[in-house]
Amino acid sequence: MNDQGTPVAANRFRVVAVDADWPESRQFMGSGHNHVTGEMHVFLWFGSASYDSQAEHVRVFSASSGNAEVGEVLEDALEDYCHPDEGLPAGRPVPGPIITITADGKPATFELWRNGSDPHWVARGRVENTEVVLSGSGIEPGELRLVRVDDLAAYSAPTAFLPAREAISVAMGSGLRAAGSGRQSQSGEADTALRVLRDLAARGAALGGPGRELRGEEADTVMRALRDLAQGAGPAPAGESGAEG
Repeated sequence: MNDQGTPVAANRFRVVAVDADWPESRQFMGSGHNHVTGEMHVFLWFGSASYDSQAEHVRVFSASSGNAEVGEVLEDALEDYCHPDEGLPAGRPVPGPIITITADGKPATFELWRNGSDPHWVARGRVENTEVVLSGSGIEPGELRLVRVDDLAAYSAPTAFLPAREAISVAMGSGLRAAGSGRQSQSGEADTALRVLRDLAARGAALGGPGRELRGEEADTVMRALRDLAQGAGPAPAGESGAEG
């Protein structure tokens, strides 16, 4: 919490991504959020929509500082990318020379692993307080330009992953204002729909009593109003009540 009592994202975690000039698809592959410790991590894929690891691609793993997932992800990436046939040798392989990758317009140092002339590679570094594991092929890691993002709405995801994508964005502090404005918009639409229904009810009572059948445009208006109310109805966030004082 900050001095104003507003929740603060753990360790100011931000997802690291390849910048907007990347020509291929940009996809959200999964995430994790420990609500007790505040640890978060996110997988992003930049490459073919079919996840073709033989084509040019970069996979980006971002984790909050100190996250234990980093070591496991690094070892899995080394085995998959640098030693796909024989598995990892005893102990973690020694990285090659340190490389520099541009992140948010500033140089960031990464350890690099590469198995001879194989185009596949793995790199590990840090962008401010976000720990990053990169793996890829078909592009030199030193040519990448990385950025930190806090809203994942622009990254496609399977339907099953959409709630996780939204939850991580909210946990990082984004989406809160949008969610609030969206609920205000829904509330405004519901109020408008209610007023329409009240007006129609009053007109019906004046013209022919409550039994008068609605036709044409009036019937369409009522159906639209009811549909808007149904779409706008939903559980209010914690601490928000629909009761009026």
